[in-house]
Amino acid sequence: MATNKNEHLDNVLESHHMKHVQSLMDKYIIKGNEVKQALIENYSDKKATDPINSGSYAKHTAINTKFDIDICIPFKRESFDTLEEMADNVFTYFQKEYKDDELLKPVRKQRVSIGLTFNIGGDEIELDIVPGREINKDEYSNTHDLKLYVRAKNETPASETKTNIKTHIEHISGKNAERDIAKLLKIWKACNNKKYKSFLIELITIKAFEDNSGNVPDGIWDKLEMTMKFIKDKIESIQLKDPANSNNVVSETMTSGKKKSLANDMSNMLRKIEANSDNIKTYFPINAEFHSDDNNGNRKEDAGPTILKTRTFG
Repeated sequence: MATNKNEHLDNVLESHHMKHVQSLMDKYIIKGNEVKQALIENYSDKKATDPINSGSYAKHTAINTKFDIDICIPFKRESFDTLEEMADNVFTYFQKEYKDDELLKPVRKQRVSIGLTFNIGGDEIELDIVPGREINKDEYSNTHDLKLYVRAKNETPASETKTNIKTHIEHISGKNAERDIAKLLKIWKACNNKKYKSFLIELITIKAFEDNSGNVPDGIWDKLEMTMKFIKDKIESIQLKDPANSNNVVSETMTSGKKKSLANDMSNMLRKIEANSDNIKTYFPINAEFHSDDNNGNRKEDAGPTILKTRTFG
């Protein structure tokens, strides 16, 4: 019997929902709040505001097979002379001064963040701390604009970039269908070991819906198919700009070879799923740990209210 693609994708999303890892997320939430409080106390005279959530958790695009928590700490314009000094100061704080027996060393210097890993009751909890500095003195509360320090990587020199966490969250806020398709593509990435940036996937998914405005199909498979065709046809030529920084063309961070590879991935999936609907299970697998064959797709012991409704991270 052919696979019902819409039913299957609904089950995929349900099985990858964050509510199924409530106890693990509780650990993230508690540790995240501890780290936020430590940042507040250590940088009381330098912060422009209290630390805020960013990334997939804040945008509600996280999936339970691969996730972490991003925390952005906005600093005042005069807090540090340079962005590099800001980034190094936060790294040094966590590497040498922050006291927590659950913190695993080494603390990691990443492109725009400081990577922290905690061992909490046998679970490894990862937090990324993103330091940012307001662009103009005393304007952060109005603009929410920040400058980030981008560390050198391979032959790419160090640089800086503008961002706006509030704009990133609002860009996908209320776009429930787009969010579901972006999550499905993230599930594909995670389960098939694909290394494309999630932010780019989110941007091109939103763009696919915008370009098909008025003609967006009803079923979730049809929406996913529409988006996959759009990526296949457009990824090698489209310009995808960061909604918080028009000078940051996110699509240009991909090499031509990487773009061609993504187009080929979409083409191959579309062709093979059309040839045999069962192939959708390979590309978009159900998380078997949190799925049963009953009508609602939940294991009874995992059923319950969602994290986002029952706990506040911030």
